[in-house]
Amino acid sequence: MVKYPIMIFGVFLFMSILFMYLMLSGNWSDFIFQLKWFLRITTPVFIIYLFYLGNKKIKND
Repeated sequence: MVKYPIMIFGVFLFMSILFMYLMLSGNWSDFIFQLKWFLRITTPVFIIYLFYLGNKKIKND
């Protein structure tokens, strides 16, 4: 159970450092553009995975 808080803290720390660097370097608009495309590609895959997990749980009950 200890690994989840460590992972969450690590991701938070990494994202905070990344955002600080991007704000200070001036590459903020390029990052937002790439982030939008990444989210456009991964969001449908994530939603399909959640539907799969939901259907799998219903069949097991």
